[in-house]
Amino acid sequence: MRLLPFALALAPLFPPLALLAPLFLGHLRRLSPWALGLLGVYALSVLLPALGAPEPLAFPLALGRVLYVLGLVGAGVALYAGASSPTQALKPLGYGLFLLYITAFVATYLTFGDQAVQQRLMHPFHSPVGLGFMGAMGVLLAVYLRYPWPFRLLLGLLGGAVLLLSASRGGMLALLVGGAGGLLFRGRGLWALGLAGLVLFAASTLDTPISERFFQAHLSGREGLWLRAYEVYQAHPWTGVGPYVLGDYLKGTLFGECFLFPLLEARGLSCPSWLVPFGGFWTFAHNHLLQALGEGGLFGALGLLLLAGGFLAAAFGEGLLFSLLLAYLAMGMVDNPFSVPSPFRGEVFFLVGGMALARGVRLPRALALAGAVGVLWSLPFLYLATRPPTPP
Repeated sequence: MRLLPFALALAPLFPPLALLAPLFLGHLRRLSPWALGLLGVYALSVLLPALGAPEPLAFPLALGRVLYVLGLVGAGVALYAGASSPTQALKPLGYGLFLLYITAFVATYLTFGDQAVQQRLMHPFHSPVGLGFMGAMGVLLAVYLRYPWPFRLLLGLLGGAVLLLSASRGGMLALLVGGAGGLLFRGRGLWALGLAGLVLFAASTLDTPISERFFQAHLSGREGLWLRAYEVYQAHPWTGVGPYVLGDYLKGTLFGECFLFPLLEARGLSCPSWLVPFGGFWTFAHNHLLQALGEGGLFGALGLLLLAGGFLAAAFGEGLLFSLLLAYLAMGMVDNPFSVPSPFRGEVFFLVGGMALARGVRLPRALALAGAVGVLWSLPFLYLATRPPTPP
């Protein structure tokens, strides 16, 4: 337990540390019966559809996901129990994010040299979109946590710079919604929104194709993935095709059969032949509702919505926890920020969720917020239904 804060600080640069999460399953015993019931419903919503899924690996993969997610929640409970205040337990993460930002700047410069200013900021194991979200996370941590003021200022400015230079519209959406959610409890949400406005102002003054992305409404091909994922759900409405298997059905819709992180491909690396058959494991629907429907059918989607609503309900009243969870859920409309395992991006969602559940959860509020999350994630359906016909 004493090493957990150090692991939290190192995990952004050494993501495999998160694979130790199942060691914290025992800490779930600290939770209330309502919280345990919520986790039990989520586990069943992953496991039961996998029993009838058409892919033979569906159930073993589902079992692995459940153990990993519940272990991460348990680690969050352990963090909450070992800290003087719930939010201070997340302080080590800010130091890890700071190191992550520095490595992103160094790696991008080493790859592109003087042309780096014309490229989106990248990292060896983050896409620009994911890296931008990590920048937004750093801004929220800097706004809410009591770091020494020079580091606090540096973390906030670097997080904003990462968000700006990665040109992540999903990350900007997360920061705006997360900051707005913080206004419900504390005035610090205004600081988050102010920094988001500063980033947008800086983007408007830069005359580069990168900065212009923040003001473009196109979906970068996401609509193709949404339609394909919905087709898979229509074919398997009750069971889906199984966790992590949906990507095999989405391959070739937007990306190729197998792809690596953009920075690695910019350095001339590509998937070796032995890795190509596994390329679907990191191909996602770019919408958490469609991802859940394709992987676990209606029951799988319902379980994920209830878990998300329960996390939000438990975090209600705690500015940082609520803002971080809301940021993840907002970005979940156009991406998959808390699909796990990941380069220690999605894992933070379940850690924060575990910290929130340790505060207790109220079922009526959880159900109401689960419905609100469902409406948010359903907006792509409205877009697909109302958009003009696509040219041949």
